[in-house]
Amino acid sequence: MVVRTTSLNSLKNFLPKIHQPLPLSRRESQQLLESITTSFRKNLDEEHPWEHHEEPASQNAAPQARKPHLATTVPSSSLPSDILTRQRPTDRHLRAILSNPLFAHQETKEPPTASRNPFDVFDSAVSKGLMTPRRAAGFLAKVRSQIPGESDDVIRQGMANSGAGLRVVQWLRASGLENDLHFLADSDAILFANLIPFMYAEGLEEVVWSWVARLGTHDERDEVKRKHFTALFGLLHAIMKQKNTSYTGLKTSLDGSYEAVVRASEILPKQNRVALGSFRKVWVGLSWASTVFASERPKPSAPLFDAFVDVGRPLKMRLDMAHLELHHPLTPDYSAAVQFMHHTGDVKSDDLDPNTRRRLVCLALDTADRLKEVGNVEEVSWIERFLARIGNDLNSGIFNALERDLIASELPIYRME
Repeated sequence: MVVRTTSLNSLKNFLPKIHQPLPLSRRESQQLLESITTSFRKNLDEEHPWEHHEEPASQNAAPQARKPHLATTVPSSSLPSDILTRQRPTDRHLRAILSNPLFAHQETKEPPTASRNPFDVFDSAVSKGLMTPRRAAGFLAKVRSQIPGESDDVIRQGMANSGAGLRVVQWLRASGLENDLHFLADSDAILFANLIPFMYAEGLEEVVWSWVARLGTHDERDEVKRKHFTALFGLLHAIMKQKNTSYTGLKTSLDGSYEAVVRASEILPKQNRVALGSFRKVWVGLSWASTVFASERPKPSAPLFDAFVDVGRPLKMRLDMAHLELHHPLTPDYSAAVQFMHHTGDVKSDDLDPNTRRRLVCLALDTADRLKEVGNVEEVSWIERFLARIGNDLNSGIFNALERDLIASELPIYRME
């Protein structure tokens, strides 16, 4: 038995029309606009009817009085009061809407003296993906400038209460930048200098040392070695400054810096050239602060001073060691300094780099002072001749440019009689 199927034509009424309607003509568009306007006017009249106190004549007015007549282009202030009372309620309602300040399109600029909350600026930049290490450093500097107080404890407490350091650390972690801290070398480690004081004030010191350990174990590929070195030295430098400078900017004892150097020597691997180079540079800078500018700070603890000297012995810095023995807080000894200068006596001044020559001048001056105290006139005369040969830098600024910020002094040495 054959079943006959329904023809396709019989199904055409069940299929939806898929073609788009033809565009309206100009006359049809005008009619549609008038219809929509009339409907909008009618609904608006129902929502905002005529007020009861208006004149009866206005209520019984001819239908043409209800034709749309919006005078929104005429300022209400320029219309007489009797005309305003005769206006339709819809006109007054629309005028009230359009006169709202939100529709005025006038940019309200803050006065130049007004400053936004730095935390709002920071959060806004983070949400838009615009935050960078240098901008984060600027945020921390701004927060620090807004913390009042003249005592060290008050400033530290204000920094701790701000939570600015934690906020930056959270951004570093959320953005993934904490996983590769050598990027901070691109911003000259300026973030470390501003971030470390906040982290210490907020009790995040162990996070800082975890960064030291991480940077010290990075690989030594040539393309990233320089960045790792700069970042690690910048971090260690910031730690040293935090430990030997108060929040008010005063120079304090070097005991905290000695403890930090000893801890760094225990954390950093000796076989890693980046770690060793960064540690050497920090140790030498602290050696300058302990000798050349020792008079600018209180005397350090003898055990901590000895521990600092011991961790530096593998570096084989003979000039530094001789100078440090001369400045021991309890038992200063000039013998190593005299021996070093006699050994260097035949070396021409031009063969010495400027930093070594300056350090030699400082060593000679300190040794001469010590010898005068013990009455060794013969050695004092020899040192004076030694200085006459290489001492052209006596009254120049005696400080290492690389450690300028660490020891932060501009005092020349005037100790020759």
